[in-house]
Amino acid sequence: MSRKVAVDKALTDAEKILRVWEGKSDFTLGEVTLAKFRAQVNGLRGKREEVETTKTQLIALGNELNEQSVGVSDINTRALSGIRAVYGPNSTEYEQAGGTRTDERKRPAARKPKTKTG
Repeated sequence: MSRKVAVDKALTDAEKILRVWEGKSDFTLGEVTLAKFRAQVNGLRGKREEVETTKTQLIALGNELNEQSVGVSDINTRALSGIRAVYGPNSTEYEQAGGTRTDERKRPAARKPKTKTG
């Protein structure tokens, strides 16, 4: 199972470690050098920026998608109304376009008589 670490926390902690490490040239960490660690931290910063840019683009694309779907939906409504006006509310064309023919509509329930309470 992979573990998750908050990017901001990792970067904050890395900044602290880099400050200490840069001040202590005799500190070693096996095969990890100061230069390698700094490069890895910079890579993380770059990847975070890339993710934020992509999120911004995704939000913009989502908004464009919603605007276009509203536009298409508006035309769908107008077209269905036009088909109803030209061919009639009980026509096959109206049904084929997505409308409900008047013969197929559910009949309203009979009203119940009002009773006086009191």
